[in-house]
Amino acid sequence: MKPPETIEEELAIMAEAIEAGIDPFKPLKKTSKIGKLALGWFMIILMVSWASQILYHSL
Repeated sequence: MKPPETIEEELAIMAEAIEAGIDPFKPLKKTSKIGKLALGWFMIILMVSWASQILYHSL
């Protein structure tokens, strides 16, 4: 299926989806605290690793 070229085509596709029972405007999922925590620790470890490599090579 090719993407719609005009606004009218896009509105027609959205109307068909709503009639078929498909919600085109789903609410966004809530982010998990575990995911944020894991990403934060990963970034901290990555930055410490980079800093230690820079310090090691500068000595």
